[in-house]
Amino acid sequence: MPMIEVKIPKSIKIGGFTYKIDMSQARDSELKNNGNFGECSVIPRKISIATNLHPQQTSETFIHEVLHSIDDVYGHYQLTEEQCKHLSSGLLQVFEQLGIRFVCDK
Repeated sequence: MPMIEVKIPKSIKIGGFTYKIDMSQARDSELKNNGNFGECSVIPRKISIATNLHPQQTSETFIHEVLHSIDDVYGHYQLTEEQCKHLSSGLLQVFEQLGIRFVCDK
């Protein structure tokens, strides 16, 4: 089955709030220094994702950070980092089996 590549948009709406998505090389070194592939910043409503990741890691990181955003808006921080990691890995597997992958819009 061919993989459908869905380009990660510049922003995404979650619960009526707009989260900007930063996938810039300028952000890569800061993410790496923090030991992260991505980050979700609640106050500025911003998701950052490193641009130099393996395609599956980019997809999983996008799903992971969206889960943090959903938890911010709807769950009031009920999900732990470990729970987000497990959920995003599971969702990645489902999307990959369906032939869907989220990719960097270069």
